[in-house]
Amino acid sequence: MLLVTAGCKMHPVGPPLSAEELYALVDASDWEAVAHSRLDCEQPGNACAAAHASHADACLRLAIQLPVEASATRGQTRRLLDSAESGYRQAIALQRSSDAPSLASYHGGLLLTLSERRNRLDVSEQEQRLERENEKLLEAAEQARSAVADSALGFIYGASAHVYRALRREPGADRCDDLRQAAAMLQQAPSPPAELSGEAQRLQTLVTRELQENACPTSRHEV
Repeated sequence: MLLVTAGCKMHPVGPPLSAEELYALVDASDWEAVAHSRLDCEQPGNACAAAHASHADACLRLAIQLPVEASATRGQTRRLLDSAESGYRQAIALQRSSDAPSLASYHGGLLLTLSERRNRLDVSEQEQRLERENEKLLEAAEQARSAVADSALGFIYGASAHVYRALRREPGADRCDDLRQAAAMLQQAPSPPAELSGEAQRLQTLVTRELQENACPTSRHEV
């Protein structure tokens, strides 16, 4: 029995669900019902890892559907993304098989969650918080490159984090190191999945332009 004991902290919790009931909701795309639950499932292995990832997927889907304007969501986006991050991290921790095909999707979900949270921060947020969220994305991208080296996910999101950090600095030489890091990651990345090919190309074009406009030396730094 897979017990559901709490949720994305937006609505009261419903009755406990079995694993079969949970996955029936997933199959029906009832993301509200899945997201408004939290799993009492900590046994290492495929089953609990997949359950936490399913919950995280639902929270992330709902967060993406909300308006970008923070004032319109009354903190719902933050709560959903916090739950998604927690779920993906638990799924990664519980999936003990380093060659499980699902591991890349768990890392991909975590990276997308952290990217969404960084990108949705209000422009009035304090500088330190903006930097902290981007650093979390950078760290998660490094972990993904180590755990699933044959996936482009860690390279593309890592490049995104370096570009973000570069563009928050004054134009000129201060941007160059991060831009070179981003260029190296994009060059080393395996072929991206179809859903990320456009983003990889956008980043490549942006990095090339910024390297030129900021007169960055062409020497490469180690990633």
